[in-house]
Amino acid sequence: MEEIKTIMQQNWNKNASRYDAQYQHGLHSEEEKAAWLRLLGSLIPEKGQMILDVGAGTGFLSLLLAEQGHWIKAVDLSPGMLEKAEEKAQDAGLIDKITFAIGDAENLAEPDSMYDVVVNRHLLWAMPDPDRAITEWRRVLKPGGKLILIDGDWHYNSLKNNVKIFCGKFLTLVSERKNMFRKYRSETAGRLPMTKPENAKKAPDMVRKAGFRVTVRGAEEIEAAEKRAMPLRARLLNPYHRIIIIGIKE
Repeated sequence: MEEIKTIMQQNWNKNASRYDAQYQHGLHSEEEKAAWLRLLGSLIPEKGQMILDVGAGTGFLSLLLAEQGHWIKAVDLSPGMLEKAEEKAQDAGLIDKITFAIGDAENLAEPDSMYDVVVNRHLLWAMPDPDRAITEWRRVLKPGGKLILIDGDWHYNSLKNNVKIFCGKFLTLVSERKNMFRKYRSETAGRLPMTKPENAKKAPDMVRKAGFRVTVRGAEEIEAAEKRAMPLRARLLNPYHRIIIIGIKE
């Protein structure tokens, strides 16, 4: 398990400089940013919350939440990603609102019942032990605290989506001479439980079993804004929908 985490840490360090350039990872328009701010404001309407951003990456959620007046601790396994996040916070004048720390999402060096909210985005798939991770996130939440997992229905296979993805790969091949038909094989990803469709679809139930009261919602405004910022080939390659799992600690 530690071997997997070391490999992933190295991969994220290599990808840190170009991570935000990827669609659905960074912000690509002011419309996207406004939509994200509205979404986060509806998910966390309370002011001045203590928030732990687990798997913070280049600070996508941390910066938006700090801009809304919350106090953030951003934790990530990758020093390279956190270095990029800290640079962005400095440039945005938000450095005093965010504390950065290298850490393991499954083994947090945080006190019990410390935070009002724990958030993450596109993280659960990367957990070697997702049940342990969710239990750990619950541990650091105050009673009645909120867990917000922003993810996607990446594994909901359908003919319609497959046709769109094929067309997107073809357009990418023609326009960029980039062969996306070549299958990417990752031994590491194959060892992560949540990369398997049968497990990924159970995520809300996993959160519920960990001791949360769970609701699930979509993010249609975010998806629409993201797609308007994408060229056609990227829209076709990303036909999926976001899923937001909200858990209240019971």
